[in-house]
Amino acid sequence: MNNYLKDVRQSAFSLVYYRNILQDRLLVLYLDIVSLLLEKELTDLKKEELQNKYYELLSALLDKGGKIVTTGHDLWRDYVVNLILYSENAFTEKAGAESYQQMAPVFHQLVQHDLRSLQQLACLGGRELRELVGEKLGNVAREILSWEGIKYGEKSNAAPTPITSLLEAFQASADWGMLAPTLAEFYYNHGVGQFAKYHFFRWVVNNGTGRLEGVEEPDKIRLEQLYEYRKEQEKVIQNTEYFLAGFPANNVLLYGDRGTGKSSTVKALINKYGVRGLRLVELQKQDMKYFPEVLKILRKKPQHFIIFIDDLSFEDNENEYRELKALLEGGVEAKPQNVVIYATSNRRHLVKERFSDKEITGYDGDEVRRMDTIQEKLSLADRFGITLTFISPDQKRYLKIVEHMVKERKLEISVQELERRALQWEINGNGRSPRTAKQFVDFLEGQLGLLKGANIS
Repeated sequence: MNNYLKDVRQSAFSLVYYRNILQDRLLVLYLDIVSLLLEKELTDLKKEELQNKYYELLSALLDKGGKIVTTGHDLWRDYVVNLILYSENAFTEKAGAESYQQMAPVFHQLVQHDLRSLQQLACLGGRELRELVGEKLGNVAREILSWEGIKYGEKSNAAPTPITSLLEAFQASADWGMLAPTLAEFYYNHGVGQFAKYHFFRWVVNNGTGRLEGVEEPDKIRLEQLYEYRKEQEKVIQNTEYFLAGFPANNVLLYGDRGTGKSSTVKALINKYGVRGLRLVELQKQDMKYFPEVLKILRKKPQHFIIFIDDLSFEDNENEYRELKALLEGGVEAKPQNVVIYATSNRRHLVKERFSDKEITGYDGDEVRRMDTIQEKLSLADRFGITLTFISPDQKRYLKIVEHMVKERKLEISVQELERRALQWEINGNGRSPRTAKQFVDFLEGQLGLLKGANIS
């Protein structure tokens, strides 16, 4: 066993492309444990150190288990494969830009070597490590706790995703080196590093420096759940399909009343097409000055990106709308072919308008060419190739939305009672909208659930 542990440690130190994985906290703990296991005799102090590091690894791994993609097999092996999938290094960047077959043979040799080394690191699973630590500490092995048997990825009827399929391949393979072409194909089709891990991003600014931050738990809304608004969605779905197919696509403005599903429609597009490489980058209005920096990051990535600006509008004294006009069309830097802009707004023309803007005749203000300023404001919305209008539903449409939601959640209530309560909620709430409908059904589900629980008890 000592020779095997030496091989494990040596395999880590021989990594080339994936060497940055050694900085991972859990791998550091794992290798520290291996080093302590290799020592001939441990003092009481060293035994305490071994026990502490082992349980620190166990705690951290269990915490990570709920946050990574797993197969339901050995958790440590799944964790190591996740590190491989989302690693950013010279090979992964190259694989994201060109096919494995186009690479020189030396790249194949080096990545196969690294994968076999990482397999050596991953093969010491929960049961084996528990027994080795227990033996070293002088305890009975069963007294040492382990992650063995803990499964986060229970089998289900859900269709396999590219990530779960690759994880299963690693779990089943006796030679990870042979999976190099499959891994490279994953990078090429689904991205590298954070762009493979996340489908949603936000632009975060700290002390004047911006960066992309992946969203760990995005809204999982689906287009099918945005009831009664299929007609409004059709054109943006078509435009997105053209975009993903590599054809010219338009920037899109989703305009309309509050709570009608404008933002949800954009998020649902990512949930539908994320597996095809569609990503969303949320950019706040005040951060549009960072747009060139964002484009620089996205320009050469294989994915397609929607830059999403939610609730976009400008006061008449704000000048950022001029920056947005240049970004949409006519700026010095061309927008990459893999980027489009989707924005939502409650204002049709985006810039606040006043009655004085319409009163041109007899205007006695200080501005010489008042009409030019008005046209400049109105032209901002024209820079979006597609403008879609989302209006609040009438009573019939509102009740249909409520009925769809109740049916999806399988709530038991008569149609007459449901309609009575839904209309009462709308009167006392924020008016008719899909958002109001959802708020009502959320409340109704809780109310019915408590009543059912009380009746059972």
